[in-house]
Amino acid sequence: MKKTILVPTDFSNNSLAATQYAIKLAEKTGHNVHILHAYMVFHSAFQSNLANQTDEKRATMEAQKGKQRFLQSLGPLAEKPNVSSSEAQGGLVGVVSDYTANHHVELIIMGTHGASGLKMGLLGSNTYDIAKAAVAPLLIIPPDTPVGDLGSVVFFTDYQAGDRETWKGLIALFGSFTKRCTLVHIHEENGPPTAEDGEKLAQWRKELEDVSGFSGLAAELVQGKESVDIVNEIIDRLQATLTVLTLVGGRSFFEKLTHKSLAKAIIHQPKTPVLLIN
Repeated sequence: MKKTILVPTDFSNNSLAATQYAIKLAEKTGHNVHILHAYMVFHSAFQSNLANQTDEKRATMEAQKGKQRFLQSLGPLAEKPNVSSSEAQGGLVGVVSDYTANHHVELIIMGTHGASGLKMGLLGSNTYDIAKAAVAPLLIIPPDTPVGDLGSVVFFTDYQAGDRETWKGLIALFGSFTKRCTLVHIHEENGPPTAEDGEKLAQWRKELEDVSGFSGLAAELVQGKESVDIVNEIIDRLQATLTVLTLVGGRSFFEKLTHKSLAKAIIHQPKTPVLLIN
């Protein structure tokens, strides 16, 4: 059975861009794509059952009409045989979690910002909530991202144990498209990296290669303070087309983002798609 890329949508322009990216990516990877809209229904104890039922029908009809307009905006992409769609009543995280648990969802794709704006100054609230739930690997797509070569990957590491699973997840998803991957550790010490620092990164590189069976992983120690500038310089210099991070402990990772400048820099102002794996 084919595995699925799930695209939650709020019908915003950013979710439209993410959906276009997902469908074009699926052409390369052989996935199915399912477009999912979650909607809430207002119920009041101060209304009659008939009034509540009327409100529920209205909300359902609005969700269905919104989905149809969204599919029309996709044009021919929505008519591809591997693309399906549905709407479901409930909160976004619950609806996405339920769908993921009952289908072969291998990847979730969402835009950087949603219609409801920013939350904590990092991600659109919808994307943020799905990232916290960590029900599947999440690919965050910046606006106006073309689907091109996924072969140049930069993987930022702080030598976390979870990097092993992140690396295996990356290879499982995009290994056949990965032409070059560079493991990067930003060395924030006052002095330049020592031979011991270099050996530590080399050993970590070998360990990651061993757990995945992937060979040819490059590694770099970059001295400097974690910042947007140094992250972007690395991405530009390596001509990266995908940036990879490890989610540490799901929610706790995002609770620490205000203190984790590297993760904050990459996610807040992404120059490439960003893959988050827990």
